[in-house]
Amino acid sequence: MQPIRRRHRGFPLLCLSAALLAAATLFPGAAVAEGVTPSEARRLRDEVKDMFYHAFDGYMKYAFPLDELRPLSCQGEDSLGGYALTLIDSLDTLALLGDKEKFGAAVEWVGKNVRFDINKTVSVFETNIRILGGLLSAHLIASDYATGMRIQSYDDQLLHLAADLAQRLLPAFDTPTGIPFGSVNLMYGVDENESKITSTAAGGTLTLEFGILSRLTNNTVFERATKKSVRGIWSRRSKLNLVGAHINVFTGEWTQKDAGIGTSIDSFYEYLLKAYLLFGDDEYLYIFQEAYKAAMHYLHHDPWYVEVNMNSGATVWPLFNSLQAFWPGLQVLAGDVDPAIRTHAAFFSVWKKYGFTPEGFNLATSTVQNGQRSYPLRPELIESTYWLFKATRDHRYLDVGRDILASLQYGARCPCGYCHISDVETHKQDDHMESFFLAETVKYLWLLFDLAAGPDNIVENGPYRYIFSTEGHLLPVTPDIALVDEHCSYFGAFCHGSADHGYGASANSTKHQNGNYTQLDDIQTPSGHYSTSNMLFTTGGYIKGVCPGLTHAQKLGISYSDEEDNFIEQTSESREHHGESAVESSVQDQSSSIILISHPVASQHDEALESGSGSQDHANIVVTSDSDSTSSDNTVGSLGANTEELMEDIEGTSGQDKR
Repeated sequence: MQPIRRRHRGFPLLCLSAALLAAATLFPGAAVAEGVTPSEARRLRDEVKDMFYHAFDGYMKYAFPLDELRPLSCQGEDSLGGYALTLIDSLDTLALLGDKEKFGAAVEWVGKNVRFDINKTVSVFETNIRILGGLLSAHLIASDYATGMRIQSYDDQLLHLAADLAQRLLPAFDTPTGIPFGSVNLMYGVDENESKITSTAAGGTLTLEFGILSRLTNNTVFERATKKSVRGIWSRRSKLNLVGAHINVFTGEWTQKDAGIGTSIDSFYEYLLKAYLLFGDDEYLYIFQEAYKAAMHYLHHDPWYVEVNMNSGATVWPLFNSLQAFWPGLQVLAGDVDPAIRTHAAFFSVWKKYGFTPEGFNLATSTVQNGQRSYPLRPELIESTYWLFKATRDHRYLDVGRDILASLQYGARCPCGYCHISDVETHKQDDHMESFFLAETVKYLWLLFDLAAGPDNIVENGPYRYIFSTEGHLLPVTPDIALVDEHCSYFGAFCHGSADHGYGASANSTKHQNGNYTQLDDIQTPSGHYSTSNMLFTTGGYIKGVCPGLTHAQKLGISYSDEEDNFIEQTSESREHHGESAVESSVQDQSSSIILISHPVASQHDEALESGSGSQDHANIVVTSDSDSTSSDNTVGSLGANTEELMEDIEGTSGQDKR
């Protein structure tokens, strides 16, 4: 069984204790610009809340304790494991809305009634992100007085359930590559006839939930299994640093070599960045650095993304896939805001054309892709809208949210909940409502308008920074989860640093810059590239660094391939051919730069190497995506002309410049 969805993020990365972007400090000032007033934002927020309860109450009345609601016929269905999937997936949304009564009652019911010793074969991917993630998020909220949602009678029941479930998923990881099977029987393990083919997303979207569980239970087996899976995928990347869509978990052979940011791969990228932000593990940062740079070079055809052959980089599929819509939000988390703005505008133009985003939109013909005409209430575009508003406070994103809300209300609302749209051109409704509609779609819409109205929720005003899982579950960056290093303090503080750490103020400015920002100085990477970043971060957010003279394999004592063999030679040649004038020229030529910041605390061995090599302590790693990455492929080259009319819709609405 393969996962049917996702995912389900130049970028400065903040210290672990400040993983998520603090938008109020990034772009201070009025949260609401012209277009949507604070009073209208409050009204829209309340409308989204009513939307949630229309669907949630419909589920509880007509479907519970089955997995999901059939909102047209007002019936229920078991779609995953038969353990009240929608209720578990909705737990932290109830907490976010401040509904203590229903949250407490739901947690109590789940703790008493849900069991996983059942003869059911389930998707490892979906069970992890929906059930395991839902249980862990609700546990962390229900067990903590600081959240304001502490349940007095709660005694870690959800944590025990989560540990039991994860143990039942572990047999799937017993493969030669470490990449798990796609499905596992909760009672008997992996069936002997189970397919050996799984998706990249299925193998790479486990680190957050399993990592948190390891920290809460002091059992490292869960985190070690998922890290081995990520390494198993990354070690089989192509020479272009691209990964394919499907892989054989026994042989490690790619069975589908199409590389992209959408279906079957999406959340592999997302969890690399978020695992670093949540756990501070440099290895995930390194992999994300390389994977993101490759994606922006080979997949990005501004503002769209296409699928290419992972070995040659040749375009194989000029398609906007609806799951790609998470990408601008991930770029915001990474700090690469400008391309996120352009891509989001392009994606939203598709929504404006049809009222919803189809599963597939052909960029060459500017039409809905045959066989991909549906909209199953996906959250990804709304998620990116929320992050872009949080980062920019631009009123256009409130307008986007208002349009999306109107489409859902007038096109998807049905008697007992909200329906899938089977055809975005006819708006025909389908009798199904996935649990992620309540876990993500409604959650991000509510957060968007609540942020505009003056936020009053645990995400914006609570004691912790939160990482959102690919299912939208709230994962707090707390000391017992993040294992914060001694050089970091907590409660919103950042790592301490100085000019010696390779950062400083810059006289340069961009359209987003103000007095709360510092800009990184130019610096050379191990690959010999140079850039001046346009990505900024708050002066309070002191950075982390690591000596660029060490390869990743030297630093962590591991190697994914023979990629390091010619590292020293390449670096030496690059430095020979780049003088000061070349640096300046390269800086001017860069159209998209990326900043990665790693840990300042190196091992004793690393420190000795740094001292011996004379490298500057705590220097930053900087990588750039080349400005000439646009493919000469004729199909891709025609995308701009074919979508020009489509883009005019969004430009007229949002004021987005065509670039």
